[in-house]
Amino acid sequence: MESLPTEVWFSITEHFTHDEVQALIGVNRFFFNLGMDARYDDITIETSGKQVHLYLEHVMQNQVAKRIKHLTVQLQPVLPVRPIRALHSAPQPPSKREQFKQGFKTIVRKVLPERSPSPSFLPKPIETNEALVQKLIDVITCMKNVVDFRIVTWAFPEANCDLQPLHNAAWNTFGVNLKRVSLCANMEGHKSLIASNPRFNKLETLELEFSDTMNPFPVNNTSTASSDAAQIMTEAVVPFVNKLSPQIKTFKIRSWASLDLSNLFLGVDQFPVLEAILFRIPFNFALRSNPSGLTTFLHASSKTLKMVALRLTPVGLALDPLREEPLCQWMTETVSNPLCFSNAEILDICPTHLPGGMSILHSCVEHSTEHLSRFVLRDRYLTYEDVVPFVKTLRGARYLASLRLNVFRLNAPMFDAFARDLPMLQLLWLSVGDADSSAGSHQLSSLREDMKTRKYDTWNLWDLSIWQGGSELDGQTMLAIASSIPSLGSFWENGHKRIDC
Repeated sequence: MESLPTEVWFSITEHFTHDEVQALIGVNRFFFNLGMDARYDDITIETSGKQVHLYLEHVMQNQVAKRIKHLTVQLQPVLPVRPIRALHSAPQPPSKREQFKQGFKTIVRKVLPERSPSPSFLPKPIETNEALVQKLIDVITCMKNVVDFRIVTWAFPEANCDLQPLHNAAWNTFGVNLKRVSLCANMEGHKSLIASNPRFNKLETLELEFSDTMNPFPVNNTSTASSDAAQIMTEAVVPFVNKLSPQIKTFKIRSWASLDLSNLFLGVDQFPVLEAILFRIPFNFALRSNPSGLTTFLHASSKTLKMVALRLTPVGLALDPLREEPLCQWMTETVSNPLCFSNAEILDICPTHLPGGMSILHSCVEHSTEHLSRFVLRDRYLTYEDVVPFVKTLRGARYLASLRLNVFRLNAPMFDAFARDLPMLQLLWLSVGDADSSAGSHQLSSLREDMKTRKYDTWNLWDLSIWQGGSELDGQTMLAIASSIPSLGSFWENGHKRIDC
């Protein structure tokens, strides 16, 4: 190893999987650091765990804390804990993945400080919310290299325990270095987060996630809560977003249930360098008072937007035309502007289940044909009669490389259309509505026979992913389809066509 420059070894290890890197951690110092970086680059602290005090004690050690770049903190109230017996070896943190191999544990024990088995040296269980917050402050101040921070506070009783010191500790430690921040809270929680006056000099990605209520244990009536939420939105959230808007390249909003976000979109300024959006909000609640702000935002941002994900499916009874009609009408009017999504390279759309939804899909593609490289259809399932004309519209997008659709059932003429109109397509992902049944099995048997008569020599498709009823399509059918596509080299983005029995 010493005969090769370090840069060469870094290049070689880029081809290793996460687990392979960790398996080599005991080889030497180079692989130790590489494995430790891989293990602790991205961690999640869930405060509801009974042994969270042991985990917090572990991750605040310098050999761990300095490696953390992506940090998620999910705050939940402290659970009662029972006394634990003394441990005869160093405590190990709970892991998201399989436990490290014995060699890794041995190296870690050599590098990290030894702990005495005496109970007096064991960290004490955290018994109060106030003690939890203080411990988190101590831990966070050790993590100076975090560039991606997600904090979830909606389930924490902030009315009884002030989180301002925790927010201040995070911003003072790594706020100026953050490139991405995700703030997930109820409205009172967002008010508290914003009041801590973070400095995000390098921030490029802003994610806001709103919960439904002002308080997870509400005492206010609905009208009072709605009024307070609207005031916080106008006086705190909108100015906060506008302060960051000149530098934000990716803007994501998620909302669950009844909060009205109309004032947010009506009040935000233009984002001059915005490249990507993801709005996952229920149209019938989130934009119930005035959706025009979102229309204006989308039209103004289309000059720079390259990635658009709009998931506005209404909350309530599925396939209810009364719930979907306002959304369908709004989307139709919004995409009637030929400049809407005109520079988009990636489109991820839920067009409603109404007849007008297909026109929406066609308009979105027609506006973005010069740049579109990936198209994703959400929620709605298409018939063969829907697919054929839609694929013809997609034919105008000469850079289209990836397509994801939901279809009711598969047939060979559908693949004829894909191969004929999208010869340069690289990845095709299909979700099939028909569940496995006697009728479905007969339909797949017919498909396999029909595919034996096809040969798509001019189709450049590389990867095919087909799901049915939430599971991978059976291997027999996948191989029958693959036999007609000479260029196909991969199933389900695995990089190979091997079928696991």
